[in-house]
Amino acid sequence: MPRIIVIGSVNHDRIWQLDAPLVSGGRIQFSSRTTRLGGGAFYTGRQLLELGADVAIVSRLMRDEQGQAALQSLAADGFDTEHVTMVPGETAPLEILLEPGGERTIVAPAGRSRSLTVTGKLVAAGVYVNALVLEEHLVEQIGAQPLVVSQFPLKPATPRPSDYVISSRDDVADDLAVAWLRAGEIAGSRLKMLVLTDGTRPIMLFDGATAIEVEPAARVETTNTIGAGDRFAGSFLFALLEGLAAAAATREASRITAEWLRRRGG
Repeated sequence: MPRIIVIGSVNHDRIWQLDAPLVSGGRIQFSSRTTRLGGGAFYTGRQLLELGADVAIVSRLMRDEQGQAALQSLAADGFDTEHVTMVPGETAPLEILLEPGGERTIVAPAGRSRSLTVTGKLVAAGVYVNALVLEEHLVEQIGAQPLVVSQFPLKPATPRPSDYVISSRDDVADDLAVAWLRAGEIAGSRLKMLVLTDGTRPIMLFDGATAIEVEPAARVETTNTIGAGDRFAGSFLFALLEGLAAAAATREASRITAEWLRRRGG
């Protein structure tokens, strides 16, 4: 099984299932409120574990009761938690307002973008990065790995050497050339491909010169897509490690993500 490092957040998601869409100045009721582990690193890592990878997670948790419980839960799931940093403080949940149609609004506490670091040497077949601020030593460790996939940061972020950058089409410039330049600012000279998902529309692969469209898997009726993009990224990275070309890896990742959404919906 391949060794994969996943770098990013493990959150306590508090999901509010709203009975109606958000309206400015309105009065909204909710039908349920649940708290569960979430975050980009968590969902991506869970997908990779299910595919049979050996997954180590680089993240940060608070050293309170909730943080300790989360660390134990990660270990029970099968994560290598050696590189999870425990810091003083109180766990603050990430509030997710989920509308009936699946639209979500995320309310995060201020000051969450503290830099991630790691001690020791990372050795892996592949790395997935979904974090904004990375300390220099961690960036050096990422650059030493043979395959790196990074989520396209939505805010100013530390550049990290990456072979593939993944984003939703809604989160990048309409002009592919401009999007490619922005991805290059994050990924550097290693960048091979920009992967742009677009809901039920074709997934776009762009290498700076040529664009390829890949039809996604059949649409899955769901009102909760939380974690789907992270699951796609994990499946894409795993498929690349199995030797699939980028277009084939995209199709496989789309298929696996659709199956997961179907199972969760059931």
